[in-house]
Amino acid sequence: MLALLGWGCRAGTCGRAASGPGPLSEEERRAIPGVIAFISERADQKDVWLVKPSGEETQLTKSPGEDDFPAAPSPDGKALLVIAARMVNGFHLEQMRLQPLDGGEPVALHPPRARTRNPSWSPDGRWLVAESDARSFSDLVRLEPKAGTQEQPLTQVKEGCFEPAVSPDGREVAFVSSREGDPEIYVMKADGTDERRITAFHQEDREPRWSPDGQWLSFISNREGRERYFLVRPDGTSLRAVSGEATKLDERELAWSPDSKKVVFVERLPEAKSRLWVAAVDGGAPVALTDGRSRDDAPAWSPDGKYLVFVAERQGDVDLWLMRADGSGQTRLTTAKGPDWLPRWFVPR
Repeated sequence: MLALLGWGCRAGTCGRAASGPGPLSEEERRAIPGVIAFISERADQKDVWLVKPSGEETQLTKSPGEDDFPAAPSPDGKALLVIAARMVNGFHLEQMRLQPLDGGEPVALHPPRARTRNPSWSPDGRWLVAESDARSFSDLVRLEPKAGTQEQPLTQVKEGCFEPAVSPDGREVAFVSSREGDPEIYVMKADGTDERRITAFHQEDREPRWSPDGQWLSFISNREGRERYFLVRPDGTSLRAVSGEATKLDERELAWSPDSKKVVFVERLPEAKSRLWVAAVDGGAPVALTDGRSRDDAPAWSPDGKYLVFVAERQGDVDLWLMRADGSGQTRLTTAKGPDWLPRWFVPR
């Protein structure tokens, strides 16, 4: 029994039962870089808030009648993309906005529409790629981050294209397309030309994400009868599962470390619980970071790769928690009544 409880955990690092010296000190938290954007439902709607690792909070959006979801921060660290959603005459409408972090008014990038989501920035911040139904069910468009911009269609596929991810050098875009009957991973040049298919399997392959050094793509697939994360080179070679034999159930919410050497992901557990794992990209057994006694989700790395923020349902509410990247020092970060979730960690300028 003891072996089962400790399976996958490194001594002194697995969850609350062995969190080493205890929660992070205030001095350590004040020294952690960056700020974390997140959704909070502490009011009657979903708004975007910011919280520093020290615990200082600021409300970023206040949109009566709308729900605001944080997307990717701009590469210059001066603004955050926000997806604003609302119901109008029974229709669900979404709008992508650039929200300045200095308190300025948000900039709407296009008129409200049924589908606009999953934006991915170019590394220089001059353009981004997103899903859009402006001309079809769901295709990819390229646009500049300013009001009234013209959207350049990159794909035109009636079955749909989804989940774009711009490569770290800005030259290519990875995405999902269902043109062959089931979702597969593709890569194209950033102008929409020279598509190449990366995966080919009669099940779903989704969520392509570049490693920060551009050497790998991660994606999730149900090709083994459960949701698992895989790694593949951008030319389609060296395909392998991330977790090896360590996990047995569905996986979700993978995030790359800033140095491209590790990934953290979630394993679903029975009774609506879940557990965080970290895996080295160059191989070896993954290590469990939390103990699986609660629901732990949505991990995100600190900009220096030394810490993680995650969502946990503990102590009677859904809050953001911090921990060191080895799983020690688990510390409750937000405490307001109402769920806090979907953290995005970045350095503002």
